[in-house]
Amino acid sequence: MVATLRNSKMIYLRERLTGSWRLVSWGILSEGVEVPVPMGKGATGILTYSPDGYMSVNIMAPNRPTFVSSDFMDGTAIEKAAAFETFIGYSGPYEVNEEESFVTHKLQTSSYPNWSDTFQKRFIDLTEDRLRLTAPPVLFDGKEVIGVLVWNRA
Repeated sequence: MVATLRNSKMIYLRERLTGSWRLVSWGILSEGVEVPVPMGKGATGILTYSPDGYMSVNIMAPNRPTFVSSDFMDGTAIEKAAAFETFIGYSGPYEVNEEESFVTHKLQTSSYPNWSDTFQKRFIDLTEDRLRLTAPPVLFDGKEVIGVLVWNRA
């Protein structure tokens, strides 16, 4: 069981994970080589794990283009495509595997439709204020890659 000792009290991984995190970096590995990050340098994001077992994450590219219209539903096809390509978000319940140091996100919502109603596993490397999540390989731009996201406690 992954736990730390603090003031003679065992602090388990789930408890340590709980809270809000700010994105530091998002890199991907392809065939062991780091390749450009999906949202570019300067991407921002917030990841939250609530004590009641729900999580939410939102990540966006820097300098996202705005829609010409101020009507929420009036973007052009090009504007909507650019918005989709520069943002990802999902949420749902989560479970922590203390023994093997991973978290499973059970997605109820996702900006990427193919992830709705799926389980997304992330391997955890957690220090006091830094969280590193590594995803199993996924298909990205025609290549199998491993996502590595680093977060600082907010």
